[in-house]
Amino acid sequence: MDNIIGTHISNVKKRLKKYNSLILKTKYNKVFSDELVQAYIDARYYNYNMDNKIRVFYRRIYNAIIEKGKELIKKEPRKKESIENHISLFQYYFYFDNVRDNIELEEIVDKIAEKRIFKFNLKSALKDNFKEEFLQIVKQDIKQSNEELDKYFSNEFDLEVKKINPDNNDYYRVKLRYYFDFPEIFSKESIEEVFNTDVISEDKLFVEYPMISVRVLNEILAGNFNKKYICDFSANLFKKKKKLEQLLQILDNQAAQDKIFFEIKYQEFLENKEEIFKLIKRGFSFALKTNSAMPKLLNEEINILEIFNCIIVDNNDINKTKYKNIKIIEK
Repeated sequence: MDNIIGTHISNVKKRLKKYNSLILKTKYNKVFSDELVQAYIDARYYNYNMDNKIRVFYRRIYNAIIEKGKELIKKEPRKKESIENHISLFQYYFYFDNVRDNIELEEIVDKIAEKRIFKFNLKSALKDNFKEEFLQIVKQDIKQSNEELDKYFSNEFDLEVKKINPDNNDYYRVKLRYYFDFPEIFSKESIEEVFNTDVISEDKLFVEYPMISVRVLNEILAGNFNKKYICDFSANLFKKKKKLEQLLQILDNQAAQDKIFFEIKYQEFLENKEEIFKLIKRGFSFALKTNSAMPKLLNEEINILEIFNCIIVDNNDINKTKYKNIKIIEK
């Protein structure tokens, strides 16, 4: 299955490196380019190394790139001009990667073309056909990126997204909804029952997870890293290794794992503890859902639950007041 977010980020990384090479030509430095592109990716898509005192999103990203540039200059002070030339290009890449969008692409490419002549002093820039060729490359890359996301749109399925707690703006429960036409002889209840049987519940995750991934990616593109989505998970998959791995591949990247949590019940946790620990070590996130039938837990049992990113606590859970070191969301 497609790893939508991971593939998108990988493609952006390749494109930025390609742009650096095409623009700088003989003055391109692969080491500087790779380091600065990674700094961009870390800030843009993972919200790493960001100065939150800077309110404007693109300025926070640019600041992270400048800070990486300072590290590179400290290591190689004689290459300061080259490093600064590489850094200066990222202010244009914001328009190619949905960070900023209030200027026409042609105008941005014109500015880059001028910089190649008057700032970088590239001899080839006076006679090459850079503007036309580079503009077409950027337009094709943007078109391809948009088409990749559009292909996951469906008229048959949609996501129902609701706050778990009306007073909490960060955590949302996601459910897959269908829009199939069934004969009238089938009641809504019988359709729901079939739709939620074990095998179908597992298979529908192959639709649900890509759709959640697209939603999360669109939020990341908009600079929103706060929302967390708690989605369905089937504990039966622990008995089906191949199928589970195919499913996990969809979310096997840090950006998705930071925002998408698998919901699991306490009894399911007890029965599959080792497998859940393994997935958490791989970076996947889980949300524990309790209920009114929860047994009274000992302190050491409570402490183990700190592996969960959050606990959705039933109002009648006898242990409700004990989850002190864990993010609690009350239903």
